[in-house]
Amino acid sequence: MKTLFIFLFTFTFLLSSSVQTRALYDPASVPNNKMGVHILHPSEVEAAAKLINSSGGDWGYVTVPIQPIDRDLDKWQEFMKKCKDLHLIPIIRITTIPTGGTWDSAQATDLVDFANFLNELQWPTENRYIVLFNEVNQSREWGGVVDPRKYTDIVKNARTIFKERSEHFFLLGPALDDALPDSTTSMSAKRYLAAMYAHDNSVWSYFDGFATHSYSNPGFAQPPRKNTFPGVTSYSYLFTQYKLVDKPVFITETGWDQTKVSESKLRDYWNTAWGIWGSDQRVVAITPFVLNGGESFPIHSLTRSDGSLSVSGQAIKEILKIKGEPKPAPTNSKNEEPKDSSYLSGNLAHSYKKVRALHKLENIFRVILGLPVKSIITLGTHELVVEMAQTPAQWEKGLSGRNTLQGIDGMLFIFPHYHIPLFWMKDTNIPLDMIWIKDDHVTEITENVQPSESATPPTYSPSQVIDTVLEVPAGWSKANNIQIGDQLIIN
Repeated sequence: MKTLFIFLFTFTFLLSSSVQTRALYDPASVPNNKMGVHILHPSEVEAAAKLINSSGGDWGYVTVPIQPIDRDLDKWQEFMKKCKDLHLIPIIRITTIPTGGTWDSAQATDLVDFANFLNELQWPTENRYIVLFNEVNQSREWGGVVDPRKYTDIVKNARTIFKERSEHFFLLGPALDDALPDSTTSMSAKRYLAAMYAHDNSVWSYFDGFATHSYSNPGFAQPPRKNTFPGVTSYSYLFTQYKLVDKPVFITETGWDQTKVSESKLRDYWNTAWGIWGSDQRVVAITPFVLNGGESFPIHSLTRSDGSLSVSGQAIKEILKIKGEPKPAPTNSKNEEPKDSSYLSGNLAHSYKKVRALHKLENIFRVILGLPVKSIITLGTHELVVEMAQTPAQWEKGLSGRNTLQGIDGMLFIFPHYHIPLFWMKDTNIPLDMIWIKDDHVTEITENVQPSESATPPTYSPSQVIDTVLEVPAGWSKANNIQIGDQLIIN
């Protein structure tokens, strides 16, 4: 079908850049064990549980990084299973690839790959906590440069990409190094935050909560005090400076240099800090860095080389905790539902994935030739391979002149603004269903639209503004039980 270019501008609105999703539940709305531990490897999860859920605790938090080269589905699904069995709430910190001692800056493709991978995992809890990279105000953590503008854009993209896959992703950041000065290789946290806000004053809305590294600096050796920066309540600066009131705080790193603080003071510091954090209703989780520091982080390690607890580790174990009751992952979550593509001849989406590299090459030539690129989409629980019509020329051409849908299951029309389009079947030889979509959800379905040889063929429109249209063979919608409200995901 072609689009007939009669746009009703009275119904046209600028498309919002933010993704509309159902609200995440507030982790503080249920009994919540704030205690957690930062680990470096998923294999440490059992040892972490003994510390996190000690002294009356249950369902505490565990923070762990995952690199792009470590996306092993079996390995990380086993980690999630252990978290469920051990009553731990995972906080996943995504990273880039380290190159020569410097971590690359993130790209939108990194976000897509991570979002797809993490969405495949069966999580133990409803909220899926994701920290968006690490201490990006130092150059070695961001491709050798400090670039708050790019990080802000990445965060904005992350919100769109992750929320498209699941409304349960809970995005955290920016997790800066609060003690860094302004220099050629770093930017102070306050200046970095200001640059983010200056670049996009909606930036804080892209986070569902704030991840912070609330060390008692300088030197990881100062006593814990309220309302100091940097310090154990560094996160307070965000709230006071930018008048934020509705964002929970996740302290994903904290701790003291055990070589600089005496044993008695160290125990007192942990107890005092715990009193500050525990009484702060904004704080949801505290995951001290790090369970096993090894040779890289010996001053912070909560365990010794022989496996026994360090002074900090013992102090954390003895802190009285509570039994948390997080909401479990829904049994009907997307990643637990089977992908039914039985109506598609030969499961085209599955075959497409097997030769993904060839299709990427095909898309390069499609771009050069001005043809619509191909992509896998999910509608409801069904995967399809579609061509993506995204330019006026591609909208105008549509599926006209074709007698079959060889190599695709349909065509997806993506428009930059809300509007009520007019479609017709001139020169279109395939009976079609038209699925009208707004904000990634089906709003209407027009079924079994037939080809027309009339010089003035009938036109078809939705009853309300939309921003996307999916054309599929006639009968596909009914055969696959597509319903109003079904979600579209562009994979």
